[in-house]
Amino acid sequence: MSLLLAIIPILIVLVGIVILKKPAWIVALIGVAITFLLAVTAFSGKPAAMLETSRSGVIAALQVAFLVWGAFSLLELMQVSSGMNRIKTTVSSLTRDRRVQIVLIAFCLGVFIEGATGNGAPAAILAPFLLGLGFQPLVAAAACLICNGVPPCFGGAGVPTIAGMSAITGTVPLEDIVAMTGRFLAAGCLVVPIVLLIVLYGAKSLKGMWGYLATVCIGMSIAMLLVSNFIGAELSDLISGVVGVIVSVAYLKLVGVKENAAYINDSSTEFETNQSNFKAFLPYLLLLILLPAVRFSFPLSALTKYGYATWIGAVIHIVVLISSFCMGCADKFLLCEKNAILKLIKPIITLCSLYALANLMNSSGMISQIAQFLADLAGKFYPAVSVLIGAIGAFITGSCLGSNKLFCMLHLEAAATLGINQIVAVTSSSAGGSLGNMICPNNIIAVNATLGLKNAEGEVFKRTIKAFIIMTVVYCVLSMVYAYLLFPAFGT
Repeated sequence: MSLLLAIIPILIVLVGIVILKKPAWIVALIGVAITFLLAVTAFSGKPAAMLETSRSGVIAALQVAFLVWGAFSLLELMQVSSGMNRIKTTVSSLTRDRRVQIVLIAFCLGVFIEGATGNGAPAAILAPFLLGLGFQPLVAAAACLICNGVPPCFGGAGVPTIAGMSAITGTVPLEDIVAMTGRFLAAGCLVVPIVLLIVLYGAKSLKGMWGYLATVCIGMSIAMLLVSNFIGAELSDLISGVVGVIVSVAYLKLVGVKENAAYINDSSTEFETNQSNFKAFLPYLLLLILLPAVRFSFPLSALTKYGYATWIGAVIHIVVLISSFCMGCADKFLLCEKNAILKLIKPIITLCSLYALANLMNSSGMISQIAQFLADLAGKFYPAVSVLIGAIGAFITGSCLGSNKLFCMLHLEAAATLGINQIVAVTSSSAGGSLGNMICPNNIIAVNATLGLKNAEGEVFKRTIKAFIIMTVVYCVLSMVYAYLLFPAFGT
């Protein structure tokens, strides 16, 4: 009975948003109220403690909202300054093919930004970029969420793995965890861009793209494998993303992709603008420089003092301010900030409610109840089930870091009991935690907010769930192969 009660909050969110298509902020408020009642009645949570954990969730949500506000303000600035028009023209000179543009921006650049920032920032930053290039909002949102299903394990210079696994690194070496995680993500780099195009445009969209995809996917996969196994978690995403961008541009310059009329981005043509290429790209260049510079210049304890997302948001707001002066529209800075926050009121209510809901499920033991049930049911299929457990953790908490913190000890103990490789069990869950970012309601709400999408959470979910299912199957199979065939004695 307790298991059935534990999944009620998840069902409320999914049914309300995806099936009934009710406004997310209303569903979230109802969900958090019911979850609170369940926590204090069915799971023996003390009301005072549950109120405090709800408050903590709201604070965490406001920190994420600060980041989203910055991203939306940047989009406003790019539009009022006509900088986005210049970017459209420049990108079209490299390629007008939507398929190439979306892989290059959402995946290659997305992996780099995730490595620099973590916390799902690529979706908040790059979805508006794609929107500005002429992509439909639903496509931009889904693309960035799908592409962020690979790199979160090593996001923010490896925080989800280094900090998320800290409870077990006294038992299993961190370098072994990083190395095995990299072997999962290397496979993800090979598959996700292909899955992305199939989900968004159908299998026929792969025609004429195999050379480009092979170059990018193999290049990034090798980089991910080598860096994670021989350097460490801190640089795995960063270097893989840089390699992806370099080989992508090189392929387009040296070989090129034959244009297919069905995928030509007509929005990427000539537009009126008074901005130079340098000024138009300046905000994004500043982000690419400042985000990793800040991340590696300050200790993690300093960056997380006011919440991890806060420093990322602060950098984005500063970039908007600097760029407004450089682009000759400093007088529009406050207007951009004002317009952005006014459009985010309902999304912020939704985020606060969902983060509170997640904290309630965690503190009351609901998430552990679900995970333990799956673990007890798994038997010899535990490596595959650990992928699902990791995904559930990220779906609820909103991050791979949260999932790893919740379940790393559970996997270590279960693997020891079942006699399977502990490192594979733990890293399978971490890889699943990355996948969970694709379908996490918090992430969907946040990216929709940066695009101005209203009541479209269900439509975005319908797209990302397809990619999630495909990649979950891939990782489940891979976890079984790693545990029983390729690496049964890894780290021993």
